Amino acid sequence: NTELLLEEQKKYGTFVASISVLDKNFSVVGSSEKYTTSETSQLKNADTKFHAGTFIMGDVYERQTDDGLKRVVPAYIGVYEKSELIGYISEELDTTYFDELRLNMDSLSSGTFYLLDGNNSIITAGKTTQKNSLTEFVTKSADRSDFQKKWNAIDKEANPRGEIYYKYNGEQYITYYSNVENSNWTVRVTENLTAQKKDMMPYQLLWVILFVFFAVGTVIVQILTTRKFLQPIESAMDVFAKIKETQDYSLRIPVKSKDEMGQLSQSINELLAYTEKEKMYEKMEQDKLKQQAESDPLTGVKNKKAIEQYVEETVAYSDENKTPVAIGFLDIDDFRNFNTNYGHQVGDDVICYVAKTLQENISGEVGRIGGDEFVIYMRNTESKEIASARINKLIENVRNLPFKEMNGKYVTISVGIAFAPEAGSCYMDLYKNADTALYEAKHNGRDRYHVYTQVCNQIKNSI
Repeated sequence: NTELLLEEQKKYGTFVASISVLDKNFSVVGSSEKYTTSETSQLKNADTKFHAGTFIMGDVYERQTDDGLKRVVPAYIGVYEKSELIGYISEELDTTYFDELRLNMDSLSSGTFYLLDGNNSIITAGKTTQKNSLTEFVTKSADRSDFQKKWNAIDKEANPRGEIYYKYNGEQYITYYSNVENSNWTVRVTENLTAQKKDMMPYQLLWVILFVFFAVGTVIVQILTTRKFLQPIESAMDVFAKIKETQDYSLRIPVKSKDEMGQLSQSINELLAYTEKEKMYEKMEQDKLKQQAESDPLTGVKNKKAIEQYVEETVAYSDENKTPVAIGFLDIDDFRNFNTNYGHQVGDDVICYVAKTLQENISGEVGRIGGDEFVIYMRNTESKEIASARINKLIENVRNLPFKEMNGKYVTISVGIAFAPEAGSCYMDLYKNADTALYEAKHNGRDRYHVYTQVCNQIKNSI
């Protein structure tokens, strides 16, 4: 019966607390846990956007499950009969699932990571070395008023990701933030910039170096008063001025002798080399944090906002320089049924595999825009034939998924391709026309690609 099937499905997901089936009136018709027949689900009282039938993640809460007291987040998706929404499937995920994701974030180094729901409640938080998630913020709200003031001033709709500089206890901090698709969640990564600067102290070092140089120079001038000793000081001053202007710590003081002045110049150059190295490490860390904020947390490819911004900018550049490009829009065939039949964890594995296959087979950028949908940007497409051959090879590689056969079910994808300038010269036109081509690929049987043409668009509009 339904209950036994749902109980069996729950076993596939290590972090699944419950699975329930609801009718369109939000009454429970089946669950992996004990329930009262026709009991009304809390989903009915949730924000109406949860009722649309598209995949969406809800806010965190704590409740007593069959496996004990757990903090969980709900995931909802609609059940359809043809195009009519007839009910919902609801899974509750243990927040320890997100703890595991945080602990495996190789790109996160010393920053403190927060994953927050729509109520700013913590789903998981901490560094990659903290196995147990923080349950509250490291600082109290009253203590971080500078951050809160700047955070409240941000238009989240217009700026779904970015960074905030602020002070706390007299020290400088930076928080990178990004929204999470299909939810009201937010990712934050916070770094203590003051602590980093204390480690390298580039500006302090320069002032100390300058003071030492002046002191030594004055003594030498007083003793010898010759141009031989004034020249290195002037060279050093020129180097310091250039460093201040350009922030280029690779500059060095010329060493023209092996006497005391030459040794001093060499010592200062060693300090500059140390500062340059520390500045490089700081930039690498900031680049990692920026990449973290722009990545899809499940697959590691670009998230929706990041891929849209990237493709929009690069398509405009390609249009100006008349270089060939193509946009691909794709999804996994029958993924909703596949995900339901084989479990949420296996579904995530399939999505990750498809993302990895895209990265290995596409010369360009890959982004996940939600659920099982991806956008690919192919640059320097020598010809339509070569680009189409690559897409065909991609479809074949996905079909050869390592766990491809489950009761005769293969994992396949359908792809719609739009070439510029024939299908448009801006991102929105190419995206829309690639979607139209995807529709045609689905219409013709799935597990294939289709290139956008005007005929393709006319067929779609006539159906």
